Amino acid sequence: MATRRLFVLLTAGALASAACGGSAAQRAALKVQSQNVAGTNAAASSGGGYSAGDAGASAAPTETGAATSDVAGSPAGAGASASGSAASPAGGSSSAAKSSSAAAQPAARSAAGSSGGSGAQSSGAGAGKVVPGGSAPTPGAPTPGGPPGAGSAVGGATDVGVTANSIKVGHIGIYSGPVGSFGDDLSYAGRAKLQEINDSGGVNGRKLDVLVRDDAWDGTKGMNAARDLVEREHIFAFCCIMSVNTSDPLTPYADEHKIPHIGADGWGEPQYKGAWTFPVSASAVTEAHMLAKYQAEHQQAKRVAIIYINNPTGRAYVKAYEEVIKKFNGEVVFSQPATFDDPGTTTFIAQARTQNIDTISTYLDPGIFTRLVREAAAQNYKPKNAFSGAAGLYFQVTPNFTGPNGEGTIAATHWVTNDMDTPGYRAYKAVVEKYYPHIDHSTWTKGGFVGASIFGNALKSLGLEVTRQRLKDTVDTLSNFETGLGPNISFSPGHHRANKTIYLAQIQRSGDKFDFKYIAGPLVDEYAETN
Repeated sequence: MATRRLFVLLTAGALASAACGGSAAQRAALKVQSQNVAGTNAAASSGGGYSAGDAGASAAPTETGAATSDVAGSPAGAGASASGSAASPAGGSSSAAKSSSAAAQPAARSAAGSSGGSGAQSSGAGAGKVVPGGSAPTPGAPTPGGPPGAGSAVGGATDVGVTANSIKVGHIGIYSGPVGSFGDDLSYAGRAKLQEINDSGGVNGRKLDVLVRDDAWDGTKGMNAARDLVEREHIFAFCCIMSVNTSDPLTPYADEHKIPHIGADGWGEPQYKGAWTFPVSASAVTEAHMLAKYQAEHQQAKRVAIIYINNPTGRAYVKAYEEVIKKFNGEVVFSQPATFDDPGTTTFIAQARTQNIDTISTYLDPGIFTRLVREAAAQNYKPKNAFSGAAGLYFQVTPNFTGPNGEGTIAATHWVTNDMDTPGYRAYKAVVEKYYPHIDHSTWTKGGFVGASIFGNALKSLGLEVTRQRLKDTVDTLSNFETGLGPNISFSPGHHRANKTIYLAQIQRSGDKFDFKYIAGPLVDEYAETN
């Protein structure tokens, strides 16, 4: 199957130019080409529109009672379009419009289905429409669930955000901003599982009413969205948020308001300190530990340089890699922070050359990483052990963009690699691609799917008496949940580090293409904290 952002010969020149900076028009063309284009028959539904992918501006459809699209604007492009900042392969923050044509959008689905009753969305209303944090609700959005006792049907309104017919769920994704060009996929997989739950009848007669927001990979925007969902929309719980910049600060907020935060991305260490947050993927610290150990043992890495996105998770990655490489008599000779506006790849490569570095490890997105690799090629340099990096590299766009210059790159991922093709991976793909057929499968698409699966199973086990406290207590006793994607998940009170497993994949040549191929794993992090 053709990958989501596969370059074709007729456009390779223009896209390569966009990758290195290029014109605004070239970057926009790249963005349009990289859209998650679904077939017209995918996910047809009689239940109205399950939408999300707003590109960052207030662009609610003008009509109500009709299906909304997965990007801003109506399926026919009648709604207002939105534009946002998208990552070019060069790693810079570039503004590119989301396509509003019907051909470039996934088919519409309804998060709440055709549900009636107090506080529930009526058939076809636009629940789940992505809006920026704190903006007005979209037309047709359901009213907040009332306090316990407000319902009249069996089950009734057992807690905030719960009615006799629906459970209001908050989901925050990355639909714009510096990594928005591929960040939307991180959200789509979890949402596909939630939609499958609804299409199978919901949870004990209640449909999941999923309200989606865009954080643009910005913690301030993410927390504004979270507060809006909790304090104005009165959601019952958060589910499968795959954005570390939101999940980290959301963790203490969830504790303060006693709101379940199920299936968080787990990349940042703060998420493991919360009583109400349940991460499913591994942390960047665990990635660094296992990469350092593998590269020391199998590549005899001794002199390492690290370039990292300058945020708390990036700094934690550097510290963790250094701690383990020292155990094998290696050292991090120097590290350099990077920003999307100024990644500093030219000076980094120049210093790596003069310092006789044998390994370059990275905490980067595919855009900045591509710029790094191309800069190294321009300086006629490649470290002895090539490059390695955190799970931010594990997208098919990475080998597509880097080509032969990226060959040998090792990336960490928290689940089975895509080429392992296990029965569990095939089952995951079948669900996700039913709704989003051209998704770029990554660490976080799998994490989002697992988080949504745990959320749905736990809710089902509660029967009709659905409360926040009962959901939290149930997930806190989850034991050996079979994911089908490698590590199984268990939680207990005070111990929410459920995934300490890493698989490693390497960019290798496959004919005239380059793909990530499994090389190691499962590797269990013996250095990780036990919380």
